[in-house]
Amino acid sequence: MRHCHFHFFRKIRFSLCLSLFLIGLGIFCAAVCKCADSDTWIVQFLTNPQADSGKSSSDADAPDAASASDASSENTTALNAAFTDYVTELFRQEASANLLNLHYTLADPAAYGITDYQTSLGTCSADSPALAAAFAENLLVGLQQFQSAELSAENRLTLDILSESLDLTKNGANWYCYEEPLTPTTGLQSQIPILLAEYTFRNTRDITDYLSLLSDIPRYFSEISAYEKEKAAAGRFMPSFATQRLIQQCKDFTADLNSHYLVATFNEKTDAMSELSKNERAAYQNQNRDILEQQVFPAFEQLSNTIAGLQNSGYNDAGLCHFPEGNTYYEYLVRCYTGSDDSVATLEKRTASQRKKDLLLVSKLLEDHPDLTDEPERLDFSAQSPEEMLATLQQAITADFPSLPDCNVTVKYINAAMEDYLSPAFYLTSPLDQLTENTIYINQKNGYEGIRLFTTLAHEGFPGHLYQNLYFHSQDVPPIRSLLGYPGYTEGWATFVELHSYIYSGLSKDAAKLCAANQAAILSLYATADMGIHYEGWTLNDTAAFFSTYGFTDEEVLRDIFELIVSEPANYLKYYIGYLEFHDLQEEMKKQNPDTYTDSAFYEKVLKIGPASFNVLRDYVLENR
Repeated sequence: MRHCHFHFFRKIRFSLCLSLFLIGLGIFCAAVCKCADSDTWIVQFLTNPQADSGKSSSDADAPDAASASDASSENTTALNAAFTDYVTELFRQEASANLLNLHYTLADPAAYGITDYQTSLGTCSADSPALAAAFAENLLVGLQQFQSAELSAENRLTLDILSESLDLTKNGANWYCYEEPLTPTTGLQSQIPILLAEYTFRNTRDITDYLSLLSDIPRYFSEISAYEKEKAAAGRFMPSFATQRLIQQCKDFTADLNSHYLVATFNEKTDAMSELSKNERAAYQNQNRDILEQQVFPAFEQLSNTIAGLQNSGYNDAGLCHFPEGNTYYEYLVRCYTGSDDSVATLEKRTASQRKKDLLLVSKLLEDHPDLTDEPERLDFSAQSPEEMLATLQQAITADFPSLPDCNVTVKYINAAMEDYLSPAFYLTSPLDQLTENTIYINQKNGYEGIRLFTTLAHEGFPGHLYQNLYFHSQDVPPIRSLLGYPGYTEGWATFVELHSYIYSGLSKDAAKLCAANQAAILSLYATADMGIHYEGWTLNDTAAFFSTYGFTDEEVLRDIFELIVSEPANYLKYYIGYLEFHDLQEEMKKQNPDTYTDSAFYEKVLKIGPASFNVLRDYVLENR
């Protein structure tokens, strides 16, 4: 059975930047502290437009119609200008407080007014959710000064999305020691090395910044270790099987300095910089190697030792519901990950209902065309490289999806040392001011080829993550939107169009329907298992029994699925529930506009609105706002 793809950078941005989860408090803290007097600051932009008009107070009591209209227009203009300035400054503060986030958000920070920033990975503290909630509440008070009805449509949308994101952060105040930053696949111990390996060197400042980030790993990992000790003391330490996997990850990372990918990638990037002299290049490369050997490797080893010392302190090797208030925390997590307002019980019913429809469609198609299952096997992709598959997809979608600006895509392969711990594929988001350069990683250990690789590249590339990200940011949206993580939208969209991409593969229409329905049904099994394990208290035996009713009986595979879901609660839901929300929203739009509906119009509408909760997305797509 296939593990879903993971949109790599959106998760790291979500964790490190927005403080919906504890890892990002350092950024949010800096942003809010620097505009703590936002009430006063906003008022400065909202002065009475008549103040310099030359009218007396008695004149103002009875304005003529023209002056009243002018005043109203000036008020609206001032309000929109104030809001734009507010969110632009918020973006500057948020983006500049964490160097890793800043580097992947902007290629040229100075062009956005950012000339001073912290060379830090951020902070990790058990108190972060409560502190972040307090700061979010402060920002929400500041945002209340903007009258939504008088804002432009674009600003009103930004206000709605930003307010909802902050409200989620505020509601996360009580989850002391629940969040886990060291999950097997999406944890920081996996993400940070990849982000460092792909850290672009545009100038010598980037090199020194990179080396500063490397040197910050010991401090950051020390904070993570302290947090894990607090989790253990609170009775919320990670499952025992997760500790073994994490310890092995750290061991693999530090196995061989000489052939380490953070040595190889650094040398390759500095060798390509013509502005460096031979001596400068050698000095930087020696410094990188020394920091890895003397600081980074010991930090990974110390983290491993900390986890090893705590590995017997966890009592729960099953779902979140076995922790105190675990069900309530899972409900919160589901809302954060999916962007859906539905209760878990409702999502369970919706998932089961859609699975039944998909399986009925599979049965009907096979009843009418028994040979359909042979079609995917007959497709020959052997002559196509991943780059050629992406080019095929990019051309094929032009009839159905809005056009894109020109862009370059580089396909890279995950280093062998990381293959066991990373997803089958992921897209690395490009900076806002350099959207033309994009990277997709493929994990060769998964053995994806043929139609499986084709649809995976559709998920990560066209019309999936790469396409959605590039299209959205080419609309000149406020940059603050790039910092608001809505994984239900981004992963839901990528899954939605991945299933659609079977029609571009060369399959017949019926075979494409069969493959899409079958894959959707499989994804729904993961979603049901996620909710069953974390909300209903399913054991490994319960999970195996559920999957066995659908023909999946390999004990080792089922154990892996169970342990992965236990380790990363709600992770699968952002794919399937996100997909389901797009699917159902499309059906709603068809019913609302039976005579004028087109798929192209639906795609364009949801893409222009961009990442948001499905509550907001539905209202704007169906024009209820």
